[in-house]
Formats: sequence, C-alpha cells, structure tokens
Amino acid sequence: MTSCNLLELSESGGCGCKIPPNMLGRILKTTSQNNDAIDPNLLLGFETSDDCAVYNFGDKHLLFSTDFFSSTVNSPYLFGKIAAANALSDIYATGGKPLIVNSILAFPPEDIPMPYVEDMIKGAQEVLTQCNAKNVGGHTIKNAQPLYGFAVIGEAQQHQIKRNNTPQVGDLVIITKPIGIGVLSNALKMNLLNEDILPEHTIEYITRVNKIGYELGKLSGVHSMTDITGFGLIGHLSEMVENSNFDVSINTSDIPLIDGVKDLCIKATKNPSGTFNNISRYAKYLQYRNDISEELKLLLHDPQTNGGLLITVDQHTYESQLAALSDSYPDQFHVIGQVNQGSGKIVLK
Repeated sequence: MTSCNLLELSESGGCGCKIPPNMLGRILKTTSQNNDAIDPNLLLGFETSDDCAVYNFGDKHLLFSTDFFSSTVNSPYLFGKIAAANALSDIYATGGKPLIVNSILAFPPEDIPMPYVEDMIKGAQEVLTQCNAKNVGGHTIKNAQPLYGFAVIGEAQQHQIKRNNTPQVGDLVIITKPIGIGVLSNALKMNLLNEDILPEHTIEYITRVNKIGYELGKLSGVHSMTDITGFGLIGHLSEMVENSNFDVSINTSDIPLIDGVKDLCIKATKNPSGTFNNISRYAKYLQYRNDISEELKLLLHDPQTNGGLLITVDQHTYESQLAALSDSYPDQFHVIGQVNQGSGKIVLK
C-alpha cells in the first residue's frame, strides 16, 4: 500500500470528536468525587474547564495539558502540524510557553503506509521546533482510527498566568482567528472542497500556532484568555461568564469567518454532530437577536480545531500594547464585543 485517505479513516475529525459537553460534565463530576486529596501547590485543575493544570514550583509555575484527536485533513503532514499546534495552544492560552512534550500516536498499521506516519511526525516536529519544545518520548498503539497529539509541559511566572473566567467590566472581547474550521473539515470529508486547492491563507489559519498567548500573558490588562476548540465560540464564551456577574455583548457582524464557510455550513453540518451538541448545551446562556441566520447560528457553535485565542482586555491596553504587538502578529486582533455587568449571558447583536 502506498496511499490512503486519512479522512475516510477518521470517524469525526479534530476537536469535533470530543464527547458531548453534558457527558463530559458528568465525567468531570465523577472524577472530582474521587480526587479528595488537597495539594496547596495545585493552583488550577479542571474545576473551571480551564486550558491546563498549574502547579506551583516557586518562581516558576509548571503547566500541564494533553490533547489528541483524529485528522481534519487528508494530508498527513498538515495533520501533524495541526495536532502539534493544537496541543501547544493550551499552554499558550494560559500565558505560558511549552518546554517538553510526549507524543500520543495511534493508527492501523495495515491501513496507513509508514511514509504517512513519517510525514505526520515531520509536520509536528516542524511546529515543535518553531516553539522550542522538545519531544522527549511518547506512546504508540494500534487503533482503527488514526489519532495524534501530545502531552505538554510548560512554564510561566505567576503574573503571566491567565484564566478562562476572569474578565472585567468594560473589557473588549477579542478573537485571534476567523471561525469555521469545523465546517471546513466537514466539507473536506464530504468532498465539497478540494484540499489541494485550499488558499494559502486558509492553510495558515488551520496550522497557525497561538504563540501570541505567551506575549499576552505578560500584559496585566489582559484579564482573561482561553483558546476556542471543540465547544465553539459560544461554548468558550459561556465558560467565561458562567456563574458570574458578567454578560458579554457580541456584535455578530464583527466576527471574522474563514472564506467560503458561510456558504458551506448548511451542507457540511449534519445532525447529530458536535455543532448540534454545542447548540443544545449552551442555549441557556444565549440571548439571540431576532434575525440571526441559521448559517451564523451554526458557525457560532462550530467546533474549532486549533482555533484562535479568545481574550478580554481593557481599552487602554488594547489601544497601546496590543497595537504594538500587531506589527509582529498581524491580523490577530478581531474585536467582537464587550464585557458588561450582568448575570452570565451572551447577548448577540
């Protein structure tokens, strides 16, 4: 065998293969009931669905996260790049930088040629090298569905650490990538798109590493940060305001979309799917405007794989320090709304 189709071997790709949010909530509740030991050095666990664990080691804090999934593309090289970038993103989304990783790799040896596996590793290694993260080991098993990802250890100083649920009234809400990666993946799997002719800027979106998170971690005016993954933009906004005295007001016309996904999303989003699981789970947080289109509703809940960062930042920091960062990180600050006093709602305008 010299070739295969990774998408045909992937039941559901990328962060779209996450289990439904309600089921995950029960799993985490069960886990917490059997996690009685209290360690004062454990500063952040899974209690607020944050991006990684944080452990106090004195001047530096250790960050730890794990992420792996099946492919969202047919190219093994791009799959490797996306898997590595997505796994490192949790560290960057907490304001830290990655140090070392262990790989998590599973595939059916009888269905995937070895050159494909080698290309996956090459793609991932390119990203790891770019981020100065060292692969120090891992675990590889046989599995009917190809899976790839990493357990990542990183570091950050105390003042750099950002959480997903600490916005302040008046903050601007910003995302760093366009929305629609899940629709794009589904369209590729359904042969509605040809992967070989994807625009270069689209490939850049889906493979971009969220390295900017490390720089944002240094800014005191950045109050909250997370990455947008399998629970979609609305799901991660919900985590930001759940059980709080805040609302987020979102201007839907300001949300950037990947070129072409709005025209594809009805055909490329089937029920049941991660999108419809997200719609059901997060409906209670939403206040819709009356004329929102079905396409936009789907895209707001679209599972993102290696999606952008979602941050809140005060106006002064945005106008001064983020403007300076724009030179090194162009087209990565899309203002989509504002944090207001409220009762934990997402208001779509």
